[in-house]
Amino acid sequence: MASTGLDRFTGLPLSGFAHVVQCVDVIFSTRLGDMVMLRWFGCGLVELLGRRATQRNLDLYKTLIALGISTWEPRLAVVKVLAEGNTDSAVRLGRLRFQVLCHYRPNALKGDYRIEGGLRRIGVGADNDNNAIRLTPLAA
Repeated sequence: MASTGLDRFTGLPLSGFAHVVQCVDVIFSTRLGDMVMLRWFGCGLVELLGRRATQRNLDLYKTLIALGISTWEPRLAVVKVLAEGNTDSAVRLGRLRFQVLCHYRPNALKGDYRIEGGLRRIGVGADNDNNAIRLTPLAA
């Protein structure tokens, strides 16, 4: 059975891959040290917001995205993190876009690591306007 829960913004039921994407959103938006009983929860992306978009920092973003998912979300197996579409003008305005290519393993929390479906994409975006990280599930 796929994971189920509630949408954190609407309160409506959420299940399957959409629920996993919401869990990844929580991982990305939690500052390290914010969870009292789980001090290392998160991935450090929030701490990088506002820094210059150098190649080194873009690589650091990609690494933290992959590590955060690999550490805290066993239902996803990261294949690759892409930083495509980040034009010079978008970067100057503080907008970064990444795509996470991953395999969905719906029963990984039960020890069953079989992959369901093909390669999935999750879009990760950071906007300087509101200092937030947004996730959007993209078509498989």
